[in-house]
Amino acid sequence: MLAPPPEHVLNLLGAAGQLQPVADRFANGFNDPADFENFFFEPEKTAAYLAEVSGS
Repeated sequence: MLAPPPEHVLNLLGAAGQLQPVADRFANGFNDPADFENFFFEPEKTAAYLAEVSGS
């Protein structure tokens, strides 16, 4: 927990600063932590989610 976050987490947090749906989903993950496994823990899932949300 004290190490710097992995690159995919930094990408997610950066996107949350620009895309409201990403910010909402990240914040709502603290109410429903089970959702984090769908977009937060694995770099591939994070990349797929960000591509979906950004329309890339």
